[in-house]
Amino acid sequence: MMAGARAAALIDVGTGMVVRAAGKTGTDLPDALQAAAASLADEARVATSSLGQAHPGGDLDQIMVTTTARVHLTKVLEFRQGDALLLFVDFDRALTNQALAALQVGELAPALLA
Repeated sequence: MMAGARAAALIDVGTGMVVRAAGKTGTDLPDALQAAAASLADEARVATSSLGQAHPGGDLDQIMVTTTARVHLTKVLEFRQGDALLLFVDFDRALTNQALAALQVGELAPALLA
């Protein structure tokens, strides 16, 4: 795991389900992760559709949500006609450099598809 990372999950955009998860499993994480997976999948679909057919700004790459205590980073691994996998990583904000976390997640992503 990366510095400050609490948990990570692979999410299927089509179903909104967690395919695989790892990391800290506190009492709130499994339920919260399952609940968030469908929402993250919806968010990725909406963000991708808002780019338009030609994707003039490029394809959706990452979504970052920051709160006072956490950083949630969602990396799009594949996106083909509504089908995709997302890599979701939950970071402790006090222990995380957000830019470095985004870079590390981006570098890690290709290995998950190999």
